[in-house]
Amino acid sequence: MDLIASRRYQPDAEEPAEIDYIMMPVSELPVSAGLGAFLEGEMFQQIQVPASSVPAGAEFGIYVSGDSMEPRYHSGQIVWVKRCEELECGDIGIFVYDDCGYLKKYDEHTPDKSQAEFLTDSYGVVHNQPVLVSLNTKYSPILISPEQRFEIVGKVLN
Repeated sequence: MDLIASRRYQPDAEEPAEIDYIMMPVSELPVSAGLGAFLEGEMFQQIQVPASSVPAGAEFGIYVSGDSMEPRYHSGQIVWVKRCEELECGDIGIFVYDDCGYLKKYDEHTPDKSQAEFLTDSYGVVHNQPVLVSLNTKYSPILISPEQRFEIVGKVLN
């Protein structure tokens, strides 16, 4: 401050950085990072967001509801999603299971005997059972029953 007052030093006048904005579709219904919220239909609104906040390849955003994916994702946050029908184990995705929408980590387990018959194909091969895993350890994994509707909506990119 003394140098500035003496006029021997003049700080550079910084121009504020210009922010580029884009319009992105965001679901009007949140996805649960908890016990499951209903996720139905294709109800989206267009919102303006900084282009730098949207990962390359994102097709839409969806609000998080709940704390099961903390500390990585928080209630009220927008996650950006690329639609797909398959995920690798360990990927974070958006799922519909038994008419509820979820934000979870995808995993697969060897099914127990009671589920094995439902996961056996016509060649007699027993397939792994999908499991939805929370990052917050206070929530138990959700074993996907082959008798219920299950859909992978997309992969979370952020």
